[in-house]
Amino acid sequence: MIGSARIKVCGITRAADATMALAMGADFLGINCWSGSPRFVPTNARDALLREIPADKRVAVTVNPTVAEAAALIAEGFAIVQAHFDPAKNECDPQSLSALLGVNHLWLAPKLADGAEWPAELIPLAEGFVHDAHAKDAFGGTGKLSDWTRFQKLLQTYPYSLWILAGGLGPDNIAAAAKSGAGFFDLNSGVETAPGLKSAEKLAGVSEVLLKNTQS
Repeated sequence: MIGSARIKVCGITRAADATMALAMGADFLGINCWSGSPRFVPTNARDALLREIPADKRVAVTVNPTVAEAAALIAEGFAIVQAHFDPAKNECDPQSLSALLGVNHLWLAPKLADGAEWPAELIPLAEGFVHDAHAKDAFGGTGKLSDWTRFQKLLQTYPYSLWILAGGLGPDNIAAAAKSGAGFFDLNSGVETAPGLKSAEKLAGVSEVLLKNTQS
């Protein structure tokens, strides 16, 4: 934790960045296992990264994973599978993923346009939900801010679920994001110098802001 906030640093591609993020208080580290991402880490390179991350902090970030793919990621050593998908398409089966992995090992990240209703049927299926920015041709990591108004409503409507705010968060906007009521932040493009390359300076900036918020 940083202050009273929980943090996931996503898009980790280097062991040094994993070590740095953990030293700064990250609760989880995300490794992108989807080949369509500029932060993709192939299977043969993930073992070295996983050795640097405590077992309970490892998150496999995927898009439209099959049940078999999700099972393989857990067997590989990940604690949580974070599944991005478009609920309007039949390319992912969250119910089957939940039945296989169990609620405590699944985070869901549905792709929704700003203002669209969150699918209520997803709530019983996962422990955590990643609220990310919408982009027509991408699944996260775009640097765009997400719909904070919807996020606030979700916190109020489903207070017992784990809500994780993502979308372009960094030192310049994390204070405003915290005022949305978020207590768990997913950091990615906003703490990078380039896709997959994390910035110690930007992570330190986020940490400084969150610690000040805690003390004020």
